Amino acid sequence: MRRPAERLRLGAYFATLCILLFVLVSSVRAQQVQKANNNRVKTLLKEGKPAFGVVITLPSPLAVETLARAGFDWMWIDLEHSPIDLETADRMIQAMQGTETVPIVRVAWNLHWLAKPVLDMGAKGVIMPWVNSKPEAVDAVQALRYPPEGVRGVGASVAARRWGLPTSEYLKVANQEILAILQIENIEAVNRIDEILTVPGIDLIFIGPNDLSASMGLLGQTAHPRVEEAIQKVLAATKKAKVPAGILGFSPDDANRRIAQGFQFIAVASDAARTVIKSYDAA
Repeated sequence: MRRPAERLRLGAYFATLCILLFVLVSSVRAQQVQKANNNRVKTLLKEGKPAFGVVITLPSPLAVETLARAGFDWMWIDLEHSPIDLETADRMIQAMQGTETVPIVRVAWNLHWLAKPVLDMGAKGVIMPWVNSKPEAVDAVQALRYPPEGVRGVGASVAARRWGLPTSEYLKVANQEILAILQIENIEAVNRIDEILTVPGIDLIFIGPNDLSASMGLLGQTAHPRVEEAIQKVLAATKKAKVPAGILGFSPDDANRRIAQGFQFIAVASDAARTVIKSYDAA
């Protein structure tokens, strides 16, 4: 039978071991939470670096899983011009788990109720299309933020789980980490770009050349000098406001040209396009 002193020593050793294990587990958990909190694309944009991604229009979670492991910084699930429904979008976001690819969703219109479900699925960025004025920009940003910065409803259990966080922690970081991306795709928006950019909380302006050219009476003529002039006007305004800008760049030359101009968020491919970029030079 052990003496009382020996039992006390063993108890002290056991208590010390438990404390060390608790500290170790807490440290690992803190690192995991910090990593989960971090939106990699947002970090790249803040550092002035380019972020490359692919537009997904085909309703295939398997394709998303494959492309997410190809090294893209982000993947844009398109609910505006595709047959992808919410259930499929949910499985696509889930298919990106375990990779560094950031799930971004473009909703069909600049409406709160369209943004809400994709946020609750765990999207780390939402593209709000067809933003043409300052009030519309305010609505777009508020749809993506919890109060007091916005009007997003609270139902975050799935999103928190996808981010690898307790719900309480997700609620603390969501407003800072979710990318609010506003799409400029109409000449009215180009003419009002300076006032649009005064809205707090805009993380990125994405220019849509196809609809922009159509709004200028130049349907399909995305390379027209007048369309390019409008694009450059928006880019200059974003630089002045210190808000990153994005655009399509579906060839290596085009992507590198846009990077040289100052664009940071480049869609270099689409799963449904005839040509997919296999390499690019980010230098």
